[in-house]
Amino acid sequence: MKSRKRSPSESRPSRLRKRIAIVATLLFAAYASIVIAFGAHRERATPLAAPLDVARATPIPVRPPARYVPWSRRARNAIAGKIAKLFAPSLQGAHRFSLLVLDERGNVLFADRSTRTAAPASAQKIIVAETALRVLGPNFRFPTLLVARAPYRSTHRIATLWVVGSGDPSLRTRDLQAAARSLRASGIRSVVRIAIDPSASLGAEINPHWNPEDDGAPYQAPTSALSLDGNLVDAVPVTDPNRHAAAVLRGALVRAGIAVGPEIAIEPAPLTAAIWWNHRSATLRDLERHMLVQSDNHYAEQLLRAVALRVYGRASVADGVRAERAMLRRMHVPTPGIELLDGSGLSHGNRVAAMTLATVLLRTRGTGAYDMDPLLARADLDGTLQGIDFGPADGRVRAKTGHLDDASSLEGYVRTRRHGEVIFAFLVNGSPGDPDRSMRRSVEALSLM
Repeated sequence: MKSRKRSPSESRPSRLRKRIAIVATLLFAAYASIVIAFGAHRERATPLAAPLDVARATPIPVRPPARYVPWSRRARNAIAGKIAKLFAPSLQGAHRFSLLVLDERGNVLFADRSTRTAAPASAQKIIVAETALRVLGPNFRFPTLLVARAPYRSTHRIATLWVVGSGDPSLRTRDLQAAARSLRASGIRSVVRIAIDPSASLGAEINPHWNPEDDGAPYQAPTSALSLDGNLVDAVPVTDPNRHAAAVLRGALVRAGIAVGPEIAIEPAPLTAAIWWNHRSATLRDLERHMLVQSDNHYAEQLLRAVALRVYGRASVADGVRAERAMLRRMHVPTPGIELLDGSGLSHGNRVAAMTLATVLLRTRGTGAYDMDPLLARADLDGTLQGIDFGPADGRVRAKTGHLDDASSLEGYVRTRRHGEVIFAFLVNGSPGDPDRSMRRSVEALSLM
């Protein structure tokens, strides 16, 4: 992601620090100044599949607590034996695996290499989601601004119209169209040029740890401070997100009846510019429900950078991962052998133990605004679990799936018949069998206990 400006007497590092501070203020304090308002190969995100329309129209459902009856030794032995039997065909010949089942009080019901690590694939999004909730806050909203100096009174003309993004992963063309109409209604009739402020972008737009053979795939779009339509056009990643967004805005302004010059600049906005349009995303919990249900990689990568900017003032992957590790420590989550290289789980080099993911889900259970349960897909109903049959467990499972070419994972919650809720984390890499089936059947078996 990239930089911003100040007076000629200031050094570049000083200007950069000040600009980052301004963007950080917009990004993380802005809502205080506005009206309060699972799978053969790679699991692909669906960033344009009604991302926030569903979230806005449908309240996040909350399940009633399940009744808890302590597990007897006989019941624990029975379910452990059943799960071991169900996984046996998938684990034979597997390169890596890590399996853990906990009851709702954290007691181990089944474990097999639970502290060993494996590639989690998209299940890694659970970590960035919980980190963002705790760092940014569940009601955080990303701001996107149009700013300019005062227009020429006699001509209703703006010399330079700056677009200041903060990494909103949900910004859509329709939002810029609304901005154009708002400017027209404010009396603006012409804009000499459009400029994109790149200040919140600092770091690689495409993660160097991702498979280069996937370059150009819709699930591997670049990150940027100004991200429009998931940085995709007809399911193809854009090569220059800033200029793409500027071109879309220019078209929207023209259609709204505002004349616009051809120049597009990439430059920081002056700190004294006035705000002409102030857009806020949906709340972070709504954004995260979309991200986790649809397994949206772009949302995860944008959130990782937003967390990094908030905590360390630099929107880089390395600082985002640093913030994730710090959050896991504060939550007293064990992280044996953990290796995080991105936010979405796209890198085959990520390594996480079942113990880590299951403990995150356990620690967040019943914490209200930080609870992962209501944000996960429902078996057979939502997103990556839509149409996935869990048999008798349908309606009682919420989970996050994960898939890469050689990795499968499933983490979440299932309500049992007599023992309340159970937390499970299953990661299997390089299996010659059918690990997905083993995972589903194991969840079914748990639901019947």
